[in-house]
Amino acid sequence: MGGGGGCCVGDCCVMACCVGNCGFCCVFDSCSDSGCCVGNCGVSSSSSTPKEDHAIKTANELAEMTDRAEKNAAEEEKQIVDNVNKTMAEFIEWLKEVNRTKIGGKNLDINIDKIRELNEELRKKIVGFIGTRLKNRIHSSDSEVSTILAELDDTKRKKNFDDFYAARMHDAIQDLITEIEDSVREQSDAIEREIQNRIKELNNVMAQETRAFEDLKKLKEQEDSRLAEKQVEYMYYADLCDVMYNELATKNLGIGGR
Repeated sequence: MGGGGGCCVGDCCVMACCVGNCGFCCVFDSCSDSGCCVGNCGVSSSSSTPKEDHAIKTANELAEMTDRAEKNAAEEEKQIVDNVNKTMAEFIEWLKEVNRTKIGGKNLDINIDKIRELNEELRKKIVGFIGTRLKNRIHSSDSEVSTILAELDDTKRKKNFDDFYAARMHDAIQDLITEIEDSVREQSDAIEREIQNRIKELNNVMAQETRAFEDLKKLKEQEDSRLAEKQVEYMYYADLCDVMYNELATKNLGIGGR
C-alpha cells in the first residue's frame, strides 16, 4: 500500500486509483492523478469517444424529427380533410337545391352518390399523404440528411435540420395540393358531365313529348278536316234530300213542301 491510497497492480492501482489505463498512474507504491498514464487515458474504461457521442446525439435528433414529422403530418392531413369535407357538404346541399329545380317541368336529379364516392376517394388520398412523403426523406440514408447529421456544430446542425424539415413539409403540402386540385377537377368534370347528360335526357323527353303533342295536334287537325268533309257531305245529302222532296211536292204527289 502507498501513502496515496490503493494498491498497485501492474502499472496501475486498485480501489482509489485507476484500473487499467484510466487516468491515474502508479508512482512507486501509491497512486497519482497527475495524468502520467500512457495510452488510452480517460475517466473510465467505459467512456465513449467524441465520434460515438455525436452518433448517439444525432440518432436522438433524427428520432425526434421523425416523431415530429409524424405528428405534424397527421395534424395537417386532418385539417385538410376537415376543410374538404366542409366544402363538399356545402356543395352537396347546393346540388340538392339544384335537383329540386324543375327544368321543363322535370327535376334535374343529378347523381349525388357519385359525387360522394369521388369525395371519399379524395379523402383516402389525403390521409397519410404528407406523412409518407416526410418518412421517405427523413432517414439517415437520405443524402441531405446524412450531410446534416455529419455537422459537428450542434447549433448549425439544428438550424440545417429545421430548414430541411420545413422545406420537405412545404414540398409535401404542395404535392398534396396538386393531388387535391386534380381530384377536384375530376369531380367538376364528372358533375358537369352528369348535369349535361341529365339535361340532354330531359331535352330528349321534352322533345319526344313535343313531337307527341305535334302528332296529336296534326291528328286532331286531320280529324277536324275529315269531320269537316263529312259535315259538307252530310250537308250536301241534306240539301239534295230537300231538293228531291220539294220536287216531289211540286208534282202534286200528295207531299207537302217544307
